[in-house]
Amino acid sequence: MVNRRLVGGLILGLATSFLASAQTTPPTSAVIGTPPQPDWPTLSVAQKKILNPLASDWASMDNLQRKQWLGIAERYPKMSDDEQRRLTKRMSDWAQLSAAERAKARDRYRDFSQLPAEQKQLVKKKWSAYQELPEEKKINVRENHKSAILLAPPPEPEENTTALPPEENTGTPSPQ
Repeated sequence: MVNRRLVGGLILGLATSFLASAQTTPPTSAVIGTPPQPDWPTLSVAQKKILNPLASDWASMDNLQRKQWLGIAERYPKMSDDEQRRLTKRMSDWAQLSAAERAKARDRYRDFSQLPAEQKQLVKKKWSAYQELPEEKKINVRENHKSAILLAPPPEPEENTTALPPEENTGTPSPQ
């Protein structure tokens, strides 16, 4: 009887220790993190020139962000002059945003990327229409949150029947 209890206790102890060790080891499908990326001083001269707008933020970036920017810097020489100018401006604009503004921009991008294709097209059309507006109308749209007016058809001109001389405004078609 004592041997039975001893054997049962040993089995229970081994099973418990096995289960405990199985729970502390990470699963084999664990996501592998991004390997460390270079610090600003170790970047090449070309990388520093391309990524210069981000120099002050480089130290605070995580490895994934650095890797993404380094990938962009690698593609930069193959871009057209217009694409290079646009990218440099966007990097400068991004660097000037506060952390809260960047988070908001990321949230908006994530929300946009999850929209159905039809809604994405609608947003793109509104954005194009907005960009073509004169500055004073852009301000009005922003202040009044009236993005719906961007795609509204222009109002049709009203027929002005008083502009015609009285003898021509009879309401009946003239014979041809």
